[in-house]
Amino acid sequence: MQIPSGEQAIQTAMIRPGLIDRLRLQSGVKSDEAFARLIGVSRPTLQRLRAGEEPTLRSVIGIATAFGLGLGEVVQVIEAAESEAGEKALAS
Repeated sequence: MQIPSGEQAIQTAMIRPGLIDRLRLQSGVKSDEAFARLIGVSRPTLQRLRAGEEPTLRSVIGIATAFGLGLGEVVQVIEAAESEAGEKALAS
């Protein structure tokens, strides 16, 4: 993405799309509650991560550690122009 002049790039991260569901299926964990415990977060936090909310470092490390993944395999970094990020925040 090309950032228009005069605007700063804002970087945010999210858990890679579909990763949580793939890992849960591969692990054979039956419930969100059990999967959340496995990665060290609460069930509501798991739901927010699945919905694309920016993860905490603790949740990223929890997923990476539980499944032997590198941090880069867990998160996807997204860049947006500062004005774009502000517009998204206002729309929420």
